Parts: sequence; structure tokens; C-alpha cells
Amino acid sequence: MAEPSSSAVVAGAGIVGVTAVSLWPGVDVNAVIGAFAGAMFLVVYAKDLTPLARLGYFIASWVAGYYVASEIIGREWARTSGLVAFFGALFCVAVCISLLEWIGGGKPPGWLQWLLSLRGGRPNG
Repeated sequence: MAEPSSSAVVAGAGIVGVTAVSLWPGVDVNAVIGAFAGAMFLVVYAKDLTPLARLGYFIASWVAGYYVASEIIGREWARTSGLVAFFGALFCVAVCISLLEWIGGGKPPGWLQWLLSLRGGRPNG
């Protein structure tokens, strides 16, 4: 278990970061927090990654989540951006990783096989 002082430092850094972002005009703080949460969930859940890969996935997921939220809000498909950014950050990088593994390994991801079976396509890719 982490020491209370290290948890306080991380929490303090998070508060300072969100406060700094909220002062920047035009930035949707709700989307920033939602994308951050989705990116953290993805990085914590991912297994067998080097620290550098975790950092890369975290940054890519956070940025993608923010942009997904801005696109969904811009099209008026949702009213608030926090939950949209969370799921955008969670799924964008996860889908891209599975597609890259498909290209490298030749076996389509399970979610793609499921979608093809719904459409009546070939389940073997």
C-alpha cells in the first residue's frame, strides 16, 4: 500500500493540473477529467506492458478521449462530455491495439468477429 504522503502528492498534482487546465480558455474540463479517468482505467487494466508503453498508451488514450468527446458534443449526440470522454479514451486505444494485433498476427479480434456475425458476414475473417 502506498504511503499517505505519496498519495497526497499525486492528488495535489492532479488538483493543480485540473486547475491549470480550467484556467485555459476553450478547454472542456469535464472532457479532460473524463478522458483522464478512461486513460487511467485502460493503463491500469492493461497487462504485460513496459512503463514506456503504459505512458504512451496513457497519453494516446487521454488525447483520443478528449477529441472523441468534442466530436460527439459538436454533433449534439450527447449533452455532457465527461462520460463520453471516459468511454472514448477507454475504447479508442483498445480498438486500435486489437486492430494492430490483427494486422501483426492475422487473427481478427473477437469484437470484430462478433460484428461480422451480426451482419451475416464470414465469422472466420
